[in-house]
Amino acid sequence: MRTIKMFMQGAGIAALLVATPTLAQSRIDRARTAVAEATAKVEAAEKAGATTHASETMARAQESLRVARDQLARDHRDSTINEARRASGLADQALEEAERNKTAQASNEREQRLAAEAAANAAASDAAAEREQRAAAESAAAQAQNQAAAASQQAAAAQQAATVAAAEAAAAKESSTTITTTTSAPAARSYSSKKTTVKRTVRKPATTAAPRTTTTTTVETKNN
Repeated sequence: MRTIKMFMQGAGIAALLVATPTLAQSRIDRARTAVAEATAKVEAAEKAGATTHASETMARAQESLRVARDQLARDHRDSTINEARRASGLADQALEEAERNKTAQASNEREQRLAAEAAANAAASDAAAEREQRAAAESAAAQAQNQAAAASQQAAAAQQAATVAAAEAAAAKESSTTITTTTSAPAARSYSSKKTTVKRTVRKPATTAAPRTTTTTTVETKNN
């Protein structure tokens, strides 16, 4: 019985000695694997633009990866695995933040572009309205000038008509004709004769423009 017990103790010690290198090798492999995974995630986040769009989180992930590599080089397996896992988590977080920030930035840029286009359209509309107002003002000014010219022409025509009318009136006055009629009364019984002279003035129309003519009629009257 004592022999069997000693045999079993020896077998257990041998098994422990055999298993110890295997366990140690497994831990170092896990540490290396964790560092490799963390490295891949950090590089993927960097390529996705996390350094720009999630700079703070990305800096923490890079620092954790640096510490994990340093711990692996010192053969600190447990701390290596912990830092590598932390670096992987931070890299994933940085990648998500970068995607959100890029989406938000794209949305902001789109809104700014739309706002700029709207402002440009409004400016173009205002410029078009200003051009239309200027054209309307120029048209109104031209119309006013035309009306002023027409009024000036009408005034000139009226003045010319007045001048013609005055000239015609003066010509009519100058072309008036005086006709003188002389009448002689009958003679009295004493056979004395008496002459009566009557003058009449006749005005002829201005259109004939004939010279002034005086007609004298003499009537002789005898008195007994």
